[in-house]
Amino acid sequence: MTKIKKDEKSGTYYFVYSGGTHPITKKRIQRKRKGIKTYKEAQEVLRQVILEVEEEKNYLPEISESFGTYAESWLESKRVKLRPSTFNNYREILQYNVLPYLSKYKFDEITEDVLQQHINTLHFERKVSADTVRRAVQVTRSIFKKASRRRKIDMAIFDELNLPREKSIVETWTPEEIKRFLDTSKLKRPSRHYIAYEISIKTGLRMGEVLGLEWKSINWEKRYITIRQTLCRIDDKGNYGLEPEVKTVNSYRNVNIPESLCESLRKHKRLVERDKKEAGAKYNDLDLVVCTKMGDWLPPCNWRRGFHSIRKQLGLPKIKPHALRHTHATYLISIGVSPKIVQERLGHSDIKQTLGTYSHALPSMQLEAADKMDLLLKS
Repeated sequence: MTKIKKDEKSGTYYFVYSGGTHPITKKRIQRKRKGIKTYKEAQEVLRQVILEVEEEKNYLPEISESFGTYAESWLESKRVKLRPSTFNNYREILQYNVLPYLSKYKFDEITEDVLQQHINTLHFERKVSADTVRRAVQVTRSIFKKASRRRKIDMAIFDELNLPREKSIVETWTPEEIKRFLDTSKLKRPSRHYIAYEISIKTGLRMGEVLGLEWKSINWEKRYITIRQTLCRIDDKGNYGLEPEVKTVNSYRNVNIPESLCESLRKHKRLVERDKKEAGAKYNDLDLVVCTKMGDWLPPCNWRRGFHSIRKQLGLPKIKPHALRHTHATYLISIGVSPKIVQERLGHSDIKQTLGTYSHALPSMQLEAADKMDLLLKS
């Protein structure tokens, strides 16, 4: 309770009223009044100050722009902190999966029903993946959260939304299928870019990390590679380029490699050196492990096309090239490698992501753990 105090020197009254924090600015509200002649007058001034503060706290300025206009400014404000590829991913999500459905609404017109209809349209009519639907909702929620700092917005409308189920098990190959893929003797038309897929399946690196890998990032003696740069989209036109950036802070990492991959890399290096010698001054030396005959980076579309060509030659089940990364992680976990080690190899920021993605590989470890209890009791 605010106390009214008397200034003994001047004989007047004063008080300092604390009205808590402002719901929008989150700043502390404090009002000071002094030089009031009588105690009764000070009481009246205090009552008036309390009313003014409460009115100020309840004043919620309107967001005049439509959701679409505000979303565009929200995205532009994030450009300075986001990687170019991440920024362009956000732009695509907004352009194709959010703004066509919510752009013309005002914030107070977007209700839980409107959002649920948006989700249903994406899932049932557009047939987009569950992951894409979830990312669209996540971006929409982020925009609402930013807007809520300017006025009170009911964020609870996101709490009860029904989202499509994500695929519980990732696509992978079995150990036998991995062996078939790594047996190059059965390839009728060997690809100069086969090394890219071998790196991916033996290290779990992302496509962009493999295509951005430099020879100087390989430590031959200690058998590890350092992730320093990636091949990623650099603008909203879909153009790619090499960037000294990675997906997360944890993506800057050293990844140990098996001796078999070292041997394959040495063999591939001889091929690259031969290309360099034949091209002479025309060779664009970017120091890339995976590159064209002229030294340029390999377009992601060529990466995908080359992978499926090899897969078909070997008669292997159809999976996405990114599933080589999943296959690496699943195999390691299934043979008892610590999920923490797998997390470090993959560059995941949180072990929950690793466990959540590859939990299907854990049941085999459960049986192994149970059998080891019997060994303990028999000893």
